[in-house]
Amino acid sequence: MSSLARINSYLAVAKISFRNIRQYTVDFLTNFAYFPAQIYALYFIYSIVYTQAWIIDGVTTIGGFTFTQLINYLFIVIVMQRSLPRWRLGTEIEKDIDRGPLVSYLARPIDYAGFKFFGEFPRSLLFLLFGLITYVITLIFIPLPAPTIGNLLLFIPFFLVAYMIAFLLVFATSIAAFKMSQIWWVRDLLSLAMTLAGGGLIPLTYFPPVIQSILLLLPFQYCYFTPTIILQGYYAVTDLLPITLISVAWLIILYVLVRLLWNLGRRGYSGAGG
Repeated sequence: MSSLARINSYLAVAKISFRNIRQYTVDFLTNFAYFPAQIYALYFIYSIVYTQAWIIDGVTTIGGFTFTQLINYLFIVIVMQRSLPRWRLGTEIEKDIDRGPLVSYLARPIDYAGFKFFGEFPRSLLFLLFGLITYVITLIFIPLPAPTIGNLLLFIPFFLVAYMIAFLLVFATSIAAFKMSQIWWVRDLLSLAMTLAGGGLIPLTYFPPVIQSILLLLPFQYCYFTPTIILQGYYAVTDLLPITLISVAWLIILYVLVRLLWNLGRRGYSGAGG
């Protein structure tokens, strides 16, 4: 198959996913109610934390974030968590390997990883769009710092990087099903790492400096922390080049790792339970 024909095949997969938009209706409605409810809960909890910090030590900024900046950060992170490939995709890949349907995919003239990548991408875009719309609506009721158009445009390529890194991490973990009968604990461990080390629970600046220096070397920060602070505008222009270079380096490393694990896993695969 030529490169052009392969690209057209991937685009066709993405178009089919867009046509199946109706299956996301329940998720959209659930998230519409869930986003504001969750952010109001966080608003209440962290208002107590910041109030106590101010009363005791006169502190108005924790980890470089004021109260409203932190709430804004957490809201954007929630949107990112809903938008990026997560463990639903990993479960699908595991089932394809363990129960045998992968054999039919291997017979097709397109790469299985590419098929899953472009099949998941429309869903991520839809949830990102929906999350940002909900975010804008919430700004009407909670006075949070709104992102500028420039930061929004800069956020787009970093969201794409976040999507690719998250996909590669999920895919690399899921294809462990080639060699392992139970991989749920591997997914749970990686999910915890992405949440904590990626800034999905609190900003990485909340950690002690030594831990920060370690976490900033890992790929997880590019899933949540980096795109979120870029959308908020909390970055120096001089930092953009090294951030971009390191994120691209991680993309290359993870891609090579996935290809190696995939080639190793396919050896001896029969489709009958892995």
